Amino acid sequence: MTPSDAPSGWADVYEAHAQRLAHLAALLADPSDAHDLVTDTVWKAISSPRWRRVDNQGAYLTRVLVNLAHDRRRQADRRSQRERRAAVSVPADAVANADRAIVVTNALTSLSAAQVSVVYLHYWEDLTLEAVAAQLGIGVGTARSHLDRAKRRLRAVLPQFEGELR
Repeated sequence: MTPSDAPSGWADVYEAHAQRLAHLAALLADPSDAHDLVTDTVWKAISSPRWRRVDNQGAYLTRVLVNLAHDRRRQADRRSQRERRAAVSVPADAVANADRAIVVTNALTSLSAAQVSVVYLHYWEDLTLEAVAAQLGIGVGTARSHLDRAKRRLRAVLPQFEGELR
């Protein structure tokens, strides 16, 4: 449903009940998701054919909110269970490689953009320093300096990979 499709008076319904529903939503779900849950609740309620026959809007909205919160929690639990099952079936070396990739990625954030560019092009793209310099529009000496500084920095933050940083 788009705002142009919304029944008239939906903003009044939202304003009248949002504060109360947000408090409940913060208890039922992650507090940072409370306002999204309230918005979804109001949209779902007012788009229902039953909405026109509702005598107690506050009670109806509360019921919709509780149901949506439970649905989201069940979905999150199922997703978590699937992820745990998938993690159990992942070979140990794949987990080690993923952990290693995270450590290296975090270490790369300690480098300047120029250093990361030179490291990437030299090691991942397997370019010579001359080709790296040409690609970045810098001198070969500058490329060599960026690479040397990057390797020094990486050796300091990644001592476990000392032999691999040649």
